[in-house]
Amino acid sequence: MRSLLATILTGTLGVLAAGSSVMAQSADTRIASMPFGECLSIIGEITEEMGEEPVKLVSTDDAVTVRVNASDGFVTVSCERDSSRMTLTKSPVPEAAGMTASR
Repeated sequence: MRSLLATILTGTLGVLAAGSSVMAQSADTRIASMPFGECLSIIGEITEEMGEEPVKLVSTDDAVTVRVNASDGFVTVSCERDSSRMTLTKSPVPEAAGMTASR
């Protein structure tokens, strides 16, 4: 079974690939070109799917970055108005630190 992080990362960008320019930056980061409002809608969809509010890291008129907690780590979603770009990054829970993804 795929991890929840992988499901969010690949599922969200799989839907976007049909209408947006998607580039792989690394195994854990994906960048897609899209309008700012569409990116914010994706955050809303992820929130609804996960059933909890994301942690807001940045919230301005031109940029929004949130962290979504999952059982196997975190997904950080960044939306940038000026560059019309969305960045998704998955991060595993650092086991050595004794941390968990739950709040």
